[in-house]
Amino acid sequence: MEKEALVPKLTSLSRSRTPSLKECVGICLGTVAILGWIAFLILIAVVQYEHKKEEDNYVPNVTIPSMDFTVLNITTETSLTVKWDVLVRLPSDLPGRFMCLKGDFKFSILYKGLTIATSSIESYNLIPRWAQLIKVSSIASEDDMDSMTMKYMMADIKEIGEIRFRSRLVLPDCRYGTSGKMNYACDVAILRFEPGSRNNATLFGNLPICRYLR
Repeated sequence: MEKEALVPKLTSLSRSRTPSLKECVGICLGTVAILGWIAFLILIAVVQYEHKKEEDNYVPNVTIPSMDFTVLNITTETSLTVKWDVLVRLPSDLPGRFMCLKGDFKFSILYKGLTIATSSIESYNLIPRWAQLIKVSSIASEDDMDSMTMKYMMADIKEIGEIRFRSRLVLPDCRYGTSGKMNYACDVAILRFEPGSRNNATLFGNLPICRYLR
C-alpha cells in the first residue's frame, strides 16, 4: 500500500485572498483623508507663522493731513526765508504700543533730495490707544540752502506756482530691544500757492503717508 504524502494539499482557504474593489476604494479614500488632514495642519501652521511674523514686523503708518508753506521774505535770488507748519496724525495703535507716551520728536524737510530744514526738538504728551495730532514748525533761510537750491525754489514759487517736498520723522520707540528711535520716510507733499499769491501754499492732492524705515 502506498503511503500518503505528509505534506497537506493546498486548499482555497490557504491561498491569499485578493481584496475586493470596494475595499481598495475604502483604503484609498482613507489614505487621501489622512494626507488631506496632514496638509491642512501644515497650512494652519504656516498661516499662523506668517501672521506672527507679520505682527512682529508691523509698525503703523503715520499721515500728514496738513502742511502749510509760507514765504516769509524774498529780497534777491540768493536771499530767501521760508516756513513750514505741519500737522502729523498718529494712528490709535501707535501711542503706548510702539511710541512712548511722553518724549521728543524731530521733523525734517527735504527738497530735491537735500535736507533743507529740521525742526527743533519738540515735546509731546499722548493718550494711549488714541489717534492724535501733533504740530511742528520749521524755518529755513539762505544759511540752510545753497544757491542752486534757492534758485530752483524761486522758480517753483514764481513760475510754476507749485512746490514739492519730502519729509522725515523721528519718533521715540519704547519697545523692548529696539534702538529707541522710529525713523519714518514720508511721501512727496504737493503744495500749491493761492491764486495771485507767492507767499502761501497749502497741501494739495493725496495726503502724504509716512512709512517706518527698517
